[in-house]
Amino acid sequence: MLEGIDWLRGPAETIHTAGKSGISQARTRLCSEPLRLLLREIATPIGVKRTRGAWYRTWRLVSLDGGTLDVADTVEKVKAFGRPSASRGSSAYPQLRFVSFFENGTHVLFGARVDGWGVSEMAVAKDVVTSLTPEMLCLADSYFYSSELWSKAATTGAKPLYPPKGGQMERPKGGQI
Repeated sequence: MLEGIDWLRGPAETIHTAGKSGISQARTRLCSEPLRLLLREIATPIGVKRTRGAWYRTWRLVSLDGGTLDVADTVEKVKAFGRPSASRGSSAYPQLRFVSFFENGTHVLFGARVDGWGVSEMAVAKDVVTSLTPEMLCLADSYFYSSELWSKAATTGAKPLYPPKGGQMERPKGGQI
């Protein structure tokens, strides 16, 4: 990125920066916390009132979902996330479990958390719901049906809306839609 700035400024005003190995070494020293903080700061809903599907009345529509992703087959990743079993031993790749919100109108992900593949989505979701804000109407499927989870979500001021195990949508207790 800075090579373009050097070109614009000319040879007399060269900016000296760390090389690729210096950036990699700094990232190793700092670990993942600065990137985690940066992600929380910039990965936020972006829909405006006129964004189709992003709002219902006065509420920003968001949904909760999760899953697993294959990651690079390294010793470090196996140690951090684990490798699920398969019909012939174990999976070809280690996997991580993720749970995240996404804004319905824009599909922007926010509030994402990851853990090892063996950790349940429900356990990871308990950390994710703290990303809700009072103007949000949170949709989720019946997998996330838990009074503990939704009580925690309700403390943010958001309105959780989910189908019970039977499948019909219900209004959140104490809230009008």
